Amino acid sequence: MTASMKVLCGLAVDTRVETPEGPTEVRKLVGKQVPVFTRDATGRTRFRLVREAVVLPTAAVLRVHVENGASFRALPRQGIFLASLECVALQDLQPGQILYPAFFYPAGYHYITDTGEERVSSAGWRVEAVEAAGEAEIVSLRVTPEQCFFVSAGVLLRSA
Repeated sequence: MTASMKVLCGLAVDTRVETPEGPTEVRKLVGKQVPVFTRDATGRTRFRLVREAVVLPTAAVLRVHVENGASFRALPRQGIFLASLECVALQDLQPGQILYPAFFYPAGYHYITDTGEERVSSAGWRVEAVEAAGEAEIVSLRVTPEQCFFVSAGVLLRSA
């Protein structure tokens, strides 16, 4: 991401984030301090409180499809972490790029999917597609001190 490029935090209200109680629609976090999964500076997965979850005006969103079969909707400038931990905007994602995962098999590990397909792990989740997904009411949130959180699609996003 270029230094002049500012990513935003903006999720469609129906996008689910990972909490101790399980996947929760981001709209249910507005005005509350709820713990969500995040990644700390050492790479460990932890819980941290959401702060300043606020509703923003309706805006155009993109849908990101991930190889694990999950998808989510967010603003085109929502920051997302590649497996290298580089943060890019959703609008700059390309099919085939590897995203930083919540959980994964080690690179090179052969595994069988729920549908019986054999795959080799890339130690992350591959982007299958990024497409326009209409408009949605948006929620922005802050997770401190990490400034990141996991959505239920199993990938790491940047917070405000």
